[in-house]
Amino acid sequence: MSQTQMMHGWMLYTGQEIPELTRACQEAGAAGVRLEVVDPKDVELVLDPEAPTRLLHKGIEVAAPMFAVAAFVEEADAYNLALLQQLETQGVLCVNRAETLKRTGDKLLTLQLLAAAGLPVPRTILVRPETSPAFIRETLGLPVVIKVLDGSKGHGVSLIHSEKELETLLEMLDAARCQSALLAQEFIADSRGRDLRVLVIDGRPQVCMLRQNRSSEGFKSNVSAGGSANDYPMSEAIRELSQQVIDIIGLNIGGIDLLFKGDGFVVGEANSMPGFQGIESCNALNVPAEILKSIGRQLQARAKARFRRQAEALRSLDELRGKSEPELVQLFMGACGSVERIQQQVLLDILQRNAHTEFGQAHGFDAIRSVAEFRRRVPVREWPDVAPDALRLEQGAKDLLFAGQPTHFISTTGTTGAFKNIPESAEGEFAKSLVSRIRTALLIKLAPELLDGFFIPLSNPAVLGQTACGIPVGFASGLTLAGTSPEIQRRLAFPPAVLQAPDRETLDYLILRFALAKPEVRLLVGNNPGRMTALLETADQHRDRLIDDIAHGTLSAALPLASDLRATLERDLSPDPERARALRDMAAQRGRLEPRDYWPNLRVISCWLGGTIGRYLEGLRPLLPENVLLVDCGYGASEGKFNVPMKPGVSAGPLAVFGYFLEFQPLDGGEPLLAHELEDGQEYGLIVTSYSGLYRYNLHDIVRVSGFTDQNPNIAFVSKTRDVANLAGEKLSGAFLAEILSRTLAEHQVRWRHFCLVADADQHRYAFCIESEGTPPEARWLEDVEQALVAQAEPYRLLRGQELLQPPHLVLMKTGWLDRLYEERLRPGVTTAQIKLPMICESVPCPDMIDRVLELS
Repeated sequence: MSQTQMMHGWMLYTGQEIPELTRACQEAGAAGVRLEVVDPKDVELVLDPEAPTRLLHKGIEVAAPMFAVAAFVEEADAYNLALLQQLETQGVLCVNRAETLKRTGDKLLTLQLLAAAGLPVPRTILVRPETSPAFIRETLGLPVVIKVLDGSKGHGVSLIHSEKELETLLEMLDAARCQSALLAQEFIADSRGRDLRVLVIDGRPQVCMLRQNRSSEGFKSNVSAGGSANDYPMSEAIRELSQQVIDIIGLNIGGIDLLFKGDGFVVGEANSMPGFQGIESCNALNVPAEILKSIGRQLQARAKARFRRQAEALRSLDELRGKSEPELVQLFMGACGSVERIQQQVLLDILQRNAHTEFGQAHGFDAIRSVAEFRRRVPVREWPDVAPDALRLEQGAKDLLFAGQPTHFISTTGTTGAFKNIPESAEGEFAKSLVSRIRTALLIKLAPELLDGFFIPLSNPAVLGQTACGIPVGFASGLTLAGTSPEIQRRLAFPPAVLQAPDRETLDYLILRFALAKPEVRLLVGNNPGRMTALLETADQHRDRLIDDIAHGTLSAALPLASDLRATLERDLSPDPERARALRDMAAQRGRLEPRDYWPNLRVISCWLGGTIGRYLEGLRPLLPENVLLVDCGYGASEGKFNVPMKPGVSAGPLAVFGYFLEFQPLDGGEPLLAHELEDGQEYGLIVTSYSGLYRYNLHDIVRVSGFTDQNPNIAFVSKTRDVANLAGEKLSGAFLAEILSRTLAEHQVRWRHFCLVADADQHRYAFCIESEGTPPEARWLEDVEQALVAQAEPYRLLRGQELLQPPHLVLMKTGWLDRLYEERLRPGVTTAQIKLPMICESVPCPDMIDRVLELS
């Protein structure tokens, strides 16, 4: 959505239509802006304390516009200015403000303000009835410029050459009883018939043009009066002087006239609504379009400031209950502008809620009023510190780490392979759901067409079993799916009962049995792109069985399904011979069944794009339609959801500052830093304090900062702290190595199923273990990897040169190695999506599956 879409504004104008007005309306229509031309006198100014935002236009109550452009420059009378002031008090963005129009509408006031600030302006006299021509001549010299206070476009300006002419002019004005006040100004001879017009948009000087009278005798330069216009370079002196005028007058949009004098300039005047035909004739600038964009930016900035104030006002997680998705996104964006304050409020809310728990009392939570005091009382903790309390909670204890008992436990395994059950409180579950809802809302905003189709979540069951006291134990992905909105649930490409499948092969078959029957699958979401690739390959491997089931409305008898589960699933099936025929034609035409054919409108793949998991993307991309967006599903773990990715193809996203209090440990040691203290491009270890009783919990995750969203650092997962190769001080992260291996394999046109690196401490060298698809890499690939490491990792280059690291070798693994790695880690209820295979190992996993070894020549 562009900045100007959905905007509604008034152009406050009285009089005949002029070209600039017509252009402004045309550009507004082209940009999707509803711009109404409104006569200020048609709007009733009513002050009603009981209805402070009431507006009447032609006697009819109307909603206030989002913005108003004050185009009544020549009629800036008391009523028009009062109306503008009233709109300002109602929160309408007024361009320009009433105060600015007062300043620019009175040329003397403009000059008084500029002169008081020390800016160069022409010497000027306010002409009174008793002001004598002789006094004007003696003070300003001849010729002299006479102008009315409120003129524009060159009207009401004369050049007087003699005292007699001046006397005659004053007598005529007196006889005519002219009520307009007059100014007499020194004539700047260097600027005769020429001046500079600086266009102001967004409160900044944008472009500059030279205006010249076409006659050598003329002294006016206005384009509207027949003058010529030419582009003129914006020097630093012009920019600086113009910006000073802008700041003093308060110009939002407008024009500043600079007169030539010697080697510099003097300020002639400032206009709040200049004509722009001259600017456009000599400059490739669409002035009304740029003004609309400026207004859009200002409206966004005002909304951002409003949301920031709302976010800063929050004191409790409970205040976010009942908020809609758009409200949550707005509050989150507002919080990005006040990270330090929001994080402190989150910490104090967590501590206050849990002050009377066993842990809270032991650490004096009720006396903590600052981050520093929290850090002093609570040390950084590891899972072994938490595990005893987690076990007590499993057995039925309460009020240990958080108030009450867990709503459930999350079963997880890390790179160590050891399973653990992490307790989750109701507040912690709600905090996670907030992050999920914000992520989903932003994803739908990115691709609204997702709501017109179906989606496939690669999820585990929400409930795996129960503890001894009856508390559910489940998986994070299943719980996330169970917590999605009914609108999202209706878009599932398969019934939730599919997740009760007894094994991964059956699960994949069932997912595809239902999803292949739906051509309008728009979204595939899951953590691991390798898991997605395996699912999509299943479609081709079992295409005949799947197509037959779709044609006849059946489930293959070969599937090992319990009778009640089979009956539940079959209720949702019906024969679809037409879809089956289309699928057979696709397979026949390409020789295999691929998602780019059976889901041509697949729009988004949401998965982990970074870290070591991102290496599996290379196997996924060739199967997809060309226009698919790759969107990171967000960095998180069973302990929490920690960022909100906002751009396709980018894994980094701003911190989820509402749900957690986060600290960042510099990798070279020292005290942990807070979110607002992080530096772009640096890596840190993540320490989490959550609503689910994790206090200063070391996740052993390394994250990298990649820029900022407002004040909020964008973070992305890099690797586990254990996922670092460091035989001799080189410290190569798993993510860095995975990127090099993925890139070089692609350059050699090698497709692979899995790879890892073995750090051989005895031999002081690395081994790259790879299971390929088709032709395996050769020894020359190993040479390219070595060259990439030497070029991109200075410590590696130095250590290799000193022979402290020996040449790497390539270990080619047999087909089925990846499947074996998964099988060794599987347990009932666990799928491969739940298993994180390490990138860096101490020895070759499953060494009996080594095919052959290639050495670096």
